[in-house]
Amino acid sequence: MHRLLLWAASAALLLIAAGLAHAEEFPSRAIKLVLPQPPGGVIDLISRSLGERLSEQVKQPVIVENVPGANGGLAAGQVARSIPDGYTLFMPVDTNLVVNPNLYPNLSYDPFRDFMPISVLAKVPLVLVAHPKVPANNVRELIDFARAHPGTLNYASIGLGTQSHLGMELLKIMTHTDINLVSYRGTAPAMTDVVAGQVDIMFTGPPSAKAMSADGKLKILAVGSKQRLSWMPDVPTVDESGVLGYELTGWFGMVAPAKTPAPVLDRLTQEVRKAVADARFKARITAQGLEVVGTSPGEMTALMQVDTKKWADVITKTGARIAQ
Repeated sequence: MHRLLLWAASAALLLIAAGLAHAEEFPSRAIKLVLPQPPGGVIDLISRSLGERLSEQVKQPVIVENVPGANGGLAAGQVARSIPDGYTLFMPVDTNLVVNPNLYPNLSYDPFRDFMPISVLAKVPLVLVAHPKVPANNVRELIDFARAHPGTLNYASIGLGTQSHLGMELLKIMTHTDINLVSYRGTAPAMTDVVAGQVDIMFTGPPSAKAMSADGKLKILAVGSKQRLSWMPDVPTVDESGVLGYELTGWFGMVAPAKTPAPVLDRLTQEVRKAVADARFKARITAQGLEVVGTSPGEMTALMQVDTKKWADVITKTGARIAQ
């Protein structure tokens, strides 16, 4: 029995040593970050900024690969099927993980089964803007007008299942209002029509909202974050405007394929946390109106669970579905 215990203890120590050695060896070659969108978007900026910091830290190249299509499905599927060794990582927009499973009947991946969270890197609160002709200067006035004139107002969405779509549908559900959906393929054409007065309102990112309001082309009604933004302190949140509990904040993260070795995940988590804390990364990201976060894997999992339920309820109530 004594020999058996010694053997078991020795075996355990060998496994620990092997794991530590594996973590110390990783990475020994280039790491690839797979993105669900084309170059030029927010997740592209985050990934390239993060890649620069990671490459500097681990002394290995970090390659950014843009794989747009199927609302993130192509990129997610590619990473889910890759070898789980830490060298191929997925950089999702939140909707890829918490909306798609309820929006697509035949999704090629399962966010909780096929991936292991590493970190939520940054968040972006969406801002509710309106054309100057809209007879409302805040959310309360907007709700009152919408209730008094059902079906009169319309809102711009940049795609089914996006934050601009589901966020407005959630607002409609919570306020019992009837506001028409107008779909666009991208933010630019949607904003163009809101500025032109062809569409009344929409949720959009802070930088464009602030720029357009400064020029008098749009007026800002509220922000979707839990707290007011430090650089827009006079703009109230939707919650404090009377829609209690409302929040619309997008986020961007990093996940690895399922079954990636724990030592490798630990090393990635450690390096990512260091990278997002870097002043150069923070400056570049916050300049775009984003909040740098850098969560633990457990915190990212918890956020995924909460948001999956939140948007599943909205999708069920609206009947939104993408045929495949």
